[in-house]
Amino acid sequence: MLKAIGLKGELKIKPLTDNPERYRAGAKLWAAGTGGTGCVEGSRARLPRHAEDAQLAVMPLTVKSVRESGRDLAVFFEEIGKVEDAEALRGKELFVPESNVPPLPEGEYYHFQILGLQIFTGSGRLLGKVSDIITAGGRDVYVVKGQGGEHLIPVTDDAIEKIDVQGGRIILRPMKGYIPE
Repeated sequence: MLKAIGLKGELKIKPLTDNPERYRAGAKLWAAGTGGTGCVEGSRARLPRHAEDAQLAVMPLTVKSVRESGRDLAVFFEEIGKVEDAEALRGKELFVPESNVPPLPEGEYYHFQILGLQIFTGSGRLLGKVSDIITAGGRDVYVVKGQGGEHLIPVTDDAIEKIDVQGGRIILRPMKGYIPE
């Protein structure tokens, strides 16, 4: 959540979803995170479930009303009634249960499914983990961080041989002159 608006607890949110129903009145969301500034709706889309996320405080929220606010949304939650309550959520991320995320067609993935996956070269060498996903030229690009530094991997059939979400890995095709084997 970006910030509180006004005195009644309205929150300005930068949505990362392409599903407008996510913020309809009555929708259930959860706020989680350690705080900070400028966090937005979770790109993971689902509630944290990994052991390292267990210490995060999770707060259930119900959308009361929503309106557009420039590129962002202004949202009232039933559980938030004053600016102090809204400010306490600053820097938290919003999540939905994974069971509420509609399945995608085969070969398409949500960002939360890709983030954290290990990336291997075609010869089996570990490059690192997907730490971020950016969009460049209308295509996603995986930001991979590992001991060998940072690599930018275009999400194309030419670059990616296999995405194995269940196995926690992505296998790259050989890319001469791009990624050293």
